Amino acid sequence: MHRARSNGMKDHVVYQINRDRRRRTTRAAVLGSVVVATAALLPAPPVAIADPVRSADQILTRYRELSKDAERTAESMNSAQVEYNKQRKTVARERRVSAAATKKLDSMQKEMDAAQVKVDALARASYRGARVNRLYAMLVSDSPQSLLDNMSGLEIMSRQAATDLRVATDVAKRTRQARSDADAAAATARAAVAEAERHRGDLQAKQADLQLEAVQIRAIYKSLTGKQLAALRGPRYEFDARAVPKGTSPELIAVQAAISRIGDPYVWGAVGPHQFDCSGLMLWAYKQAKRTIPRTSEAQLAGGTPVARKDLKPGDLIIYYSSASHVGMYVGDGFVVHASTFGVPVAVVPIDKAGPYNAARRY
Repeated sequence: MHRARSNGMKDHVVYQINRDRRRRTTRAAVLGSVVVATAALLPAPPVAIADPVRSADQILTRYRELSKDAERTAESMNSAQVEYNKQRKTVARERRVSAAATKKLDSMQKEMDAAQVKVDALARASYRGARVNRLYAMLVSDSPQSLLDNMSGLEIMSRQAATDLRVATDVAKRTRQARSDADAAAATARAAVAEAERHRGDLQAKQADLQLEAVQIRAIYKSLTGKQLAALRGPRYEFDARAVPKGTSPELIAVQAAISRIGDPYVWGAVGPHQFDCSGLMLWAYKQAKRTIPRTSEAQLAGGTPVARKDLKPGDLIIYYSSASHVGMYVGDGFVVHASTFGVPVAVVPIDKAGPYNAARRY
């Protein structure tokens, strides 16, 4: 009996163990199904794709593209700087005009006050019964001489009163005009300040763009091999600077100044004397000839006298690209001197090696 009870207890324990196993197996299966279903609903993790490896030619092409973009940005930045400086001068001028108009208004107000005193005195005299006409003079005169004296005095009083009235009227008119001028000058000055701030914001944005582009360009430049650098700088052209005509004309002085900077580095926004951007070299060269030309390649295209390609003379500026984003100076014999791009020093090259020809201008 004891053995039967013992066997019954053993069977019960085995049953409990097997039941617990079945429950754990079921929970594991359900949990596995949930995980699988959830994974199916979730987006697949992104697969890291390595950047495509660029060839040497692709790297050099990318460098040139970035350099052109940077040059356009630099010229736009130069234009924004010119406009900002112009607006700052406008602000200063309009503020001076406004101050002068206000000072004139104060002076006119004093004249107006003095004239008003005289008019008020005349009005008070009339109110008290003063007579200033010839009939009154006849009635109060007891002799011909007295009549003449009274009429003479009244005539003087009448003329003075009329003069005072005219002066007061004129002063009032000029005072109103002075007030209007002062208000207009103040409004113009405020508008000039707002415009200057707008140009300053534009300038700062372009400077930021250029800085970002310059970082990329310098990074690529550092990675270029000697072969790539040689390809970037291009071949050396046979050019004898001594063959450039010398003279005292501004154009020839500018040419001599420009070719004297051969080998100097290209720097965005630089205007010399030892580093340049493209338009900065033109500006500096003509400055040596005591001649002022616009700062940017776009403005240089807009100024000067148009020149046909067949009529080019040393000193003429050649504008490149439809966007007028590059410029060089014709030095004769089919050559142009220009500041090309970052990493390439000032050099003399054939006209069409400096970029797509757009137009030429003579200053």
